[in-house]
Amino acid sequence: MSQSSLDRILSDPNLPTLPVVAMRVLELTSRQEVSLREIAKVIENDPAIATRVLRSVNSSYYALSNRCGSIQQALVFLGIQTVKALVLGFSLARNINGGGDDEVSFDFVEYWRRSLYVAAAAREIAIMHRRCDPDEAFIGALVQDLGMVALWRTYGDRYLQVIELASDDHRRLSAIEMRSFEIDHTTVSSEILTRWRFPESIISAVRSQHRAHDTSTETSAIAQTIELAGCAAAVLTLKQPQAELIRFRRDGQEQFELRSGPLTLLLQRIATQADELSRAFGLDVGVQADVSGLLKAAAQIRSDQGLVEHGLEVDASDLVESGSITIDSIPDARAFGTSLEEAFLAHSTNMSEGTGTAESATPHASIGLLLIGIDRARKVQEAYGTRGVEAAMTHALHMVHAVEGAQLTPYRFVGAEIAVILPTTDVEELCRIAELIRRKFADTAVPFASATGRSFPASVSIGGALYDADEAVRSEVCIHSPDQLVRGAMFALANGRKARNRVVMFHQNLATESQQ
Repeated sequence: MSQSSLDRILSDPNLPTLPVVAMRVLELTSRQEVSLREIAKVIENDPAIATRVLRSVNSSYYALSNRCGSIQQALVFLGIQTVKALVLGFSLARNINGGGDDEVSFDFVEYWRRSLYVAAAAREIAIMHRRCDPDEAFIGALVQDLGMVALWRTYGDRYLQVIELASDDHRRLSAIEMRSFEIDHTTVSSEILTRWRFPESIISAVRSQHRAHDTSTETSAIAQTIELAGCAAAVLTLKQPQAELIRFRRDGQEQFELRSGPLTLLLQRIATQADELSRAFGLDVGVQADVSGLLKAAAQIRSDQGLVEHGLEVDASDLVESGSITIDSIPDARAFGTSLEEAFLAHSTNMSEGTGTAESATPHASIGLLLIGIDRARKVQEAYGTRGVEAAMTHALHMVHAVEGAQLTPYRFVGAEIAVILPTTDVEELCRIAELIRRKFADTAVPFASATGRSFPASVSIGGALYDADEAVRSEVCIHSPDQLVRGAMFALANGRKARNRVVMFHQNLATESQQ
């Protein structure tokens, strides 16, 4: 970071400012003990902000059962943090706007469009995962890009060129800013918020908005929430959002254990809330996002592309020659193919005959497939020879057989991989078993007597795919046959191996994701 660049920006007379009322509200709400009457009096000193706060509080955004008639009532009904968030939001909207009459100017419509979408998304995501305060996440998301305005006001057209280079990819913006000015908007934003005496948790989250994994434990939840909210905003505002949609679902599940279905439904709520916010703030953010249309477009692209195998990239360190693995205790790949065909035939027969009950193998059960691969198998082979790879696979077999409450038959697949067919299962059970196998394997060293020791550490990645009992779901994920089920699991395993020691379940856009 360049201190001279930062000093130049912070000394610019056109730097964004915060009104006295907002600064006073920040000061009061930072105290341990403060009366609601005192906060209400400060807000009411600015009639324009007070009117907007009441209008928002009584809107469908907060869905109060009783109408709120005063700022003090709003503080009681919604709490100090929520009202503070509204005051700050309205203050920023009133003081950070307009690009003047220059022929080429900063795009404030796009700036506020992204800011309000991210803010609405951060609040909704925080409400879902409950790991941080929704209003703190809202405020942090709303102010995270203040540095962009400050950079533009300092560097003018040079900064507009930087935005153009980022090409609608907000994640690239910081790196381009650093190359051009030796400082980025995240640093500038956090410095402005420090001057305004914002809470440290919000300052830290804004500073780390594109690297949430680097934040302290205290602020990581806010930072991760804002980062995921940015991904949701990109889904709803970009013309080509397919890659962001994949990332949004993946990160939501991995960071906050939010499942794909609820996350997809959340997008519509975010779009609606952002539209409501834009009206309350009196800001033009363009037409509301067509969530249904973008999801259909993403599904159509996936359907058109299918499972494009040439997009699959596998690290060579995960591969060993198939002929070098000779575990004789389990059926081979030929037996696996036969068993998989039989599972599909039995499923088809049950569906056509309508046999089965909820207590037995119901005709509505799905067929699951797990592919278990030894991570960095080639490196294991180089260090311990073929016998080392066989030892690792044998260890994986023991983990499969150790799963309680499930009759699992493993098969040799290819190379250092084992296949497991679950003829009657569902996605939750498939995930549970896969994660149990992965964790048990990682927690114990591979038994192997050699000159260097009696064991060695290793890990497995597991790819899963499901032939769903619901025909509509099958059509959505494009798995209708044994071959497609196998290819889906292979895609999932390849993606898991990129990070190592991971369980990845195939979903409708994973093939597209592999090509990103």
